[in-house]
Amino acid sequence: MDKIEKIIAHYIENQEGKIAENVTFLQENVIGKSSNEIAALIANVTPEETGGIVAISGFYYQFLVAIEYILDMLKGKWDFIFIEHLDDIVVGKDSTVRFIQVKTSEKVKIEASSSPASGLYYRSSIAGRTERKNNSWIDKLLSKAELLQQKDGFTTQFQLYSSYHFIKTRDFDFDVYTGNSNYDMNITDTDHLLLKVSDTVFDKNDEHYDYQIKCGEKPKELLRRFYLHTGTGLQKLEIFEDHLCMRLSEWLFSDIGDRVRVHPTDLNTLVGHLCTRCTYRDSAERLLITRDKLEEILSDIRTRCLNSVEQTTEKHGNMSAVSKIIDSIVSDIETCAHASAFKDKLYTYREYLKQWVDNGGNIRSLIERYVDGTIKSSAYVNLNELTRQQKLYEFFNVVFIMMIVKDSFLEFTDSNSLLTKKCTVSNLLFSFLSLESRNNLATGLQKLESIIQQSDINDHLNLLDKTLKIVFQNYTDRKFTKTVRHEIKSFSEIQIEGFEETTPLNKVTYLVDIIPGVEMKLDFSEALDEQDCFRDKMQEIWNKYCSEVS
Repeated sequence: MDKIEKIIAHYIENQEGKIAENVTFLQENVIGKSSNEIAALIANVTPEETGGIVAISGFYYQFLVAIEYILDMLKGKWDFIFIEHLDDIVVGKDSTVRFIQVKTSEKVKIEASSSPASGLYYRSSIAGRTERKNNSWIDKLLSKAELLQQKDGFTTQFQLYSSYHFIKTRDFDFDVYTGNSNYDMNITDTDHLLLKVSDTVFDKNDEHYDYQIKCGEKPKELLRRFYLHTGTGLQKLEIFEDHLCMRLSEWLFSDIGDRVRVHPTDLNTLVGHLCTRCTYRDSAERLLITRDKLEEILSDIRTRCLNSVEQTTEKHGNMSAVSKIIDSIVSDIETCAHASAFKDKLYTYREYLKQWVDNGGNIRSLIERYVDGTIKSSAYVNLNELTRQQKLYEFFNVVFIMMIVKDSFLEFTDSNSLLTKKCTVSNLLFSFLSLESRNNLATGLQKLESIIQQSDINDHLNLLDKTLKIVFQNYTDRKFTKTVRHEIKSFSEIQIEGFEETTPLNKVTYLVDIIPGVEMKLDFSEALDEQDCFRDKMQEIWNKYCSEVS
């Protein structure tokens, strides 16, 4: 019995006044169940309270609205933005300041007389009295004019940004304000919202509140600058996110074009940045956002997006190069007697290479290791595109030959130096090294020794108990017609725990079999049209070049 079951058993046996339904629930759904089963059960229970989720979605929506204003600021429309200071959002440009409240609901549209839409004008009553407080949404917005009055040269604007539509009723029709995007609309004396705001009202200190005295303007003048904006609904939040991503992409990558795009995950990085600012409640400076303050986070987002595109482009380029080479090899064997079987093998190998690319394999390091035996190489940069293609064809073609000869599969290993592949049937290791056309066997061996001397300790240890078979490619040496065994002494110091006091193992001998790739390809080409004894010919080639060398 594990710890959870012991706790539950104790509850069932000892708790006084235990509810029978709870005990039955535990016995049927929890005792003896795995953590995954219990988690699945809890996930399927409908919660009685969803206030937390509703609140979180409302805050997230508010941050998206803030980002919408940030994008306007980046284009010069605003000089600064405050979040959660004086109002949900405050923006300013020169002497104009706009106060914004953001309201959300799971509903798409709500009658103006119903909650929460009625919060626009509804004023709560003062306890024990008939008078009401100026705590409606519109009161909270318009009263901000106290801070920046028109007589002092300021222009205030007020916006209620709502995720739902206010549906007019007989007594409450606010449609006129949904068209006031210029914040300069004439208000009639019979306007429903004006009539509500003009009623007698008291402030939080229970003192009579007069807009003319407090704000320097009458309610009618203030309402001229009120805009009831209906934004994207919570049900279509992805559309809102995509819209913001598109706008942010246009600004971040105006020098590049539409090849790079911000994604919702990047948008959420900006949301997280804004959330962090809101944790400093006693510092209004932390809640102030300017273009300069956003420079670092926007630079990070730009860099991450560019890196992502570069990786995607590189991966696409790698796979495109691999597919092109495989298609070339298929074309070359199209007319041979065994073309159908060869194609199946090649296409299967292409699928393996796709996975290799998806897991981080790339053409650049492949070429560098094939040419120089290390990823610390400039071979890829130094070769032109045509030569790169030739090297890739040369490599994949000999790999294909060896897979046909042995009727097996060759998989990449984790080596960082020589381009090594493991045979899935014989468990042998094969490496491939391209020489320069003027090189002979002796020159190739010198190059190989240099590569092994400079390879890292892990590669050395991997070779200690193995005979490595290395296929030389692209050489000129008429005498190099059969596989030869060669000893290479490594002078890199290898220390083994427990043998610190003994002579370091710094003269390890590696046995390598050098296979003449040019000769092997010629023998393979001659055997391609064999019908009945094709497999025998393949075995002969294997025995000639890949079997143990005495």
